[in-house]
Parts: sequence; C-alpha cells; structure tokens
Amino acid sequence: MSRGSRILACGALLVPLLAAGCANEARDADTLEISTISGGPNDPIDTVVREFRAANPGITVTVKKVPFDQHLQGIRRRLSTGRPPDVVTTLPGYGESSSSASLADKGLLLDLSASPWSKEILEADRRITGDGTRTFVYPVSSQAVGTFYDPKVLAREGLSVPTTFSEVLTLCRTVARKGKVAFAMTGQEGAGLTIFVGLALAASDVFADDPRFGERRLAGQATFAGTAGWARSMEHFQQMKDAGCFDKGAAGSSREAAAQAFAKGEALMAVGTTVTLQLFQAGDANLKLKMFPFPGSDDPAKVRIPIGPAVGLVVPKKAGNPGLAKKFLDFYAAGRERYARLDASVPAIPVRTNKPDVPDYAEALRPYLQAGKTAPIMDQHWPNPEVHTQYASGLTEILLGKKDPGQTLKAMDAAWTERAP
Repeated sequence: MSRGSRILACGALLVPLLAAGCANEARDADTLEISTISGGPNDPIDTVVREFRAANPGITVTVKKVPFDQHLQGIRRRLSTGRPPDVVTTLPGYGESSSSASLADKGLLLDLSASPWSKEILEADRRITGDGTRTFVYPVSSQAVGTFYDPKVLAREGLSVPTTFSEVLTLCRTVARKGKVAFAMTGQEGAGLTIFVGLALAASDVFADDPRFGERRLAGQATFAGTAGWARSMEHFQQMKDAGCFDKGAAGSSREAAAQAFAKGEALMAVGTTVTLQLFQAGDANLKLKMFPFPGSDDPAKVRIPIGPAVGLVVPKKAGNPGLAKKFLDFYAAGRERYARLDASVPAIPVRTNKPDVPDYAEALRPYLQAGKTAPIMDQHWPNPEVHTQYASGLTEILLGKKDPGQTLKAMDAAWTERAP
C-alpha cells in the first residue's frame, strides 16, 4: 500500500464531544492530543477517552479523526515536526512508511517498554510491536486472515467449504459455469484483497515447512525468489486466476465494488482479515457471515492462519505530554477486554490466556490458533514498504496476465532493505 505523504489540515473531523485545537496552538500540561482514524459508531476510542477524562478531572483530551488513507499519509511528517500529537494510531510492524517499526527506525517514537502491558505482549508479536527488546507500540486489536462466506448462500448453491487447495480450484470452476465467481476481488492499489489471498496462500505454502522464514529473510539468509514455498504460493495464485476464481475485471474494480458483488451473491466468498467484516457487510448489513480457514495446500495438516496485531497506538518522541500519553495507553490496556467488545474486536494482548483469539464469527479459525498453526502477517516484517508495493502490484499484474509469478518475487528481493528507508 504505497501512499504519498501529506500534512493533515487543521480542519479535520473532530469527535464532537471533545475540545478541538489547531496544531500551532500552545498545549498546556493537562491537555492530551490524539490523532486517529475515523471509525464506526462503536469506535472504542470514544469510550476510552470519555472514561479517561472522567477518571482524571481537569484534563482536556482533543481527538482528531480522519479517514484511514489520509491519516496514514500524514503521520511520518507530523511526527517529524516540532509539535506532533501525543498519541497516534498507526499500523504495527513494517509494511508502510508510517507503520510503527518504520517510525521507530527513524527515531520518532518513545520507548514504551516500562509500561505494565508491555510484558504481556505475545512472544510472536514482539518483533512487530518493537525490536525484540524494546516496545514502541501498544497493539490494540488482533487480526487473522480467513475466508468470509454466508453459509446459506453456499448451501443454496449446493456447495460446501473447501478443505484443500484442489477443492478451491474445483469450486471456482463449478461456480464460473454458473456465471458467478467464487471470490470477490479487487486489484486496485491499496485495496488489499489481492494481498489477503496472497498471504493466505503463503501461510500454508511457505510457513508450514519454514516457520522461521521471516526471521531468515530479515537476517539475509533467504530470498523470496530462492524459496520454493514462495514460488509455489505465487503459482497457486496464478492457478486461481486461470480457474476463474475471480471476476475478469477484478484488477480494475474497487474494494467497494467487490464488497457489493459479495453482498449480491455474485461472488460467493471473500478472503480478508477479521477486522474487514464491516467492509463485506457494507453492501448488506443483514448478512450473517462466518469465516473458514483458506486452504492454501492440498495437505490439510499444512494449512496455516496468518495472524498479527491489526492496529496500534504510539507516542511520538516529540510529544508535548508524553507522561499523560503513557497514562492514557495504560488506562486503555487495563480495560482492553471490555473496550474490544464495543466493536466486536479481539485484544492483541490476550486477557487470562497466552493464546491469540478471533471473534466468534471466525470460530472455525480458533482451533488453528490454539494449536499454533499460524503464520505472521508477512508484510509486517518487511522493512521497505516498496517490497509490499511490488508484491501487491505483482499480484495485480498476474490478474492482468502481464507478469509471471517469478518476476514478482525477483522484484520483491530487489526492493528489500534491512531497515526502513
């Protein structure tokens, strides 16, 4: 998801019940400024802020909310200025220039290792929330990649959930003969659906046999093009395209169009993360969706679920009130289980267990998580955002018939750097 940078205007959408202020106004010692993403009506941040204010009389909390893309575009530049917000929402790990690890590499974030919740972060997430020894982001929610579907629709079509990759291809061909497509898809830059399918395939094709591939790639001990599992995952994506799994115009359609096709039953399934439920329900709020593990292998024992933190909060090194910012994060973390219920999400730092979890609509994924049959959200471990861009564009080029799988992997290796640029 390659995005340019742009400073956000002071007239961004503000949470109505909170005081507002422009970036060039002086901030007093009892004022906390939060910059976050526009959420839905049940956005937990609103409740957290309201309760934090009630628990700390005399403080003022200002919350700026802007759409996802606009927010990410401005983060890096705002954190580099003389007066950034005190708390900022961003994506954990690498993957984009505004993701937490990229910002930490540039020395733009405070070390949060002394926070009480830092010690409770899952071991598998420590390289995403920090550098293995230090913590730079409070991971708010967790995400897992799987396949959305409406059980009633599959039953009406006389189909069952596939459990092997060969069954996926057979299902695609069967559905195509009926004039429909098996999977909603879009190849537009930043839309994400090609990436989700790619990650689901790589989880089984790469990480079932080589669970430490991410670490080896970071250490320069492996390449994408030189790894048989990555080549196999790209070939599998090509096979899905050839089997008619996606609409012929998918490469140019929007994410919203893909969601509408899914809602209308023109596409029977959609691969995404658990946090994209609202996207696929947008076309029809009455859809009762469930998720099943995407089978990226013909060996069910090798099926893996990509999982990792979905969104996080950071404190800029130049924050005006770092102490109050850390206090806010500690407050949020202490009530994280209750706050997560507001939008049906799952805390990235589990409560009363050391195992990751998923929402109830994705309960079919839960046994894989409990058994440790998981893989990382891979691009969270790719320091240079250009690697992600090459991957996403390469998958789209495969949809268009303009690039073969091997070319994409070589382009990803060519874009690789050891740290964020």
